[in-house]
Amino acid sequence: MTERTNTITVKTNTNQTVSLSYKNDSLRSVNNFTIVSFRKGGKGIQAKAMFGNSTTVYNYNQKIMKQGKRVYVRMTGMNIYFDLATLEVTEAIKMVEVSGKRRGNNGNASKPESKPEVDGAITIELPSTAENVKPENIITEDKPEDGPIRHAQYDTIKTCLECGIPVYLGGPAGAGKNYTVEQIAKELGWDFYFANSVQDEFKLTGYKDANSNYNETEFYQACVNERDCIFFLDEIDASTPEVLVLLNAAIANGYFNFPVGRVEFDHVHFVAAGNTMGNGADDMYTGRMSLDGATLDRFVMIEFDYDERVELNLAKGNRELVDFMHAMRETCNNLGIRATFSYRAIISVTKLEGAGMDTATIIRIAVVKGIDKDTLRTIRPNLSNKYTRALLKLQAA
Repeated sequence: MTERTNTITVKTNTNQTVSLSYKNDSLRSVNNFTIVSFRKGGKGIQAKAMFGNSTTVYNYNQKIMKQGKRVYVRMTGMNIYFDLATLEVTEAIKMVEVSGKRRGNNGNASKPESKPEVDGAITIELPSTAENVKPENIITEDKPEDGPIRHAQYDTIKTCLECGIPVYLGGPAGAGKNYTVEQIAKELGWDFYFANSVQDEFKLTGYKDANSNYNETEFYQACVNERDCIFFLDEIDASTPEVLVLLNAAIANGYFNFPVGRVEFDHVHFVAAGNTMGNGADDMYTGRMSLDGATLDRFVMIEFDYDERVELNLAKGNRELVDFMHAMRETCNNLGIRATFSYRAIISVTKLEGAGMDTATIIRIAVVKGIDKDTLRTIRPNLSNKYTRALLKLQAA
């Protein structure tokens, strides 16, 4: 077989070129292998890769494995070693030859995003993790990342705001919408103004009292500010539709008539957030209103869900706790049980564990709070760890 250039190009935070070594000489058959993306996701690493000069992209979802103090994932017969904190690839070693029909049922590689056109007609078959790795070598706890953690939608939101496009964030309670927008404002050097669930127009316009003194609102302060700023309206889907008409006009026209006169602005960047995508109440958020087309048309719509990287950081790398929260959400959603397992619950559990409180008590007061005993007994997460065992203890009480 013709020998190829033995390098791996990694396109992550920075373009890297990593030399490929071989377990033995018989394995010298790899095409140039390009890792297009390489990030944490699910329970391991999610990656996209291409081969040779092909434009075909293969998707991988690999478990992180441990070899001494080093970590790696197995991709197309290669061990890809990397730094767990920075995700920078440090070494690649070809361990086994992989060829023939690509497996479709092992969960490691998905179908390519286009018809395979791999140079040299190479096809891909990933060895099963169970065949190559002992269970004790699988990492079950992640190291929390240093520095501020950014939500997966951070860059998308930031780009929209920099382009002057109003943003609507729809997602569950406690997912960090407010915090993320404040992070963006801080990075851009913009001021930040906030209003929550506008029920009457005075929360936007302000008013004059009996002594003709004007009572300002956050919206007024944003409009008269001479600096770029963000006006964040939280729980817009719990706001009165008639008041939103006033906001629509302000966004469209670039001015607003306050009791003290008309104020023109071109520096206010609008963000609205809701627990729905503007389609009205659902089983979880029963008090939400359907937003009219004129309101929705003003915004780009971005789904803002819980982010696993954020959760792991809040849990100080406690994978068991994050997996438990995921399992609780999935189970309760499937059963139609109204319950929220948010970042706040993760923070509370982590703090209370640090204070030495027993796990069953923590689950009762910080996680399943508000769920009646009969409903609680129906919750059976498909997971086994110390948190589910504590849940079973509560159910048996």
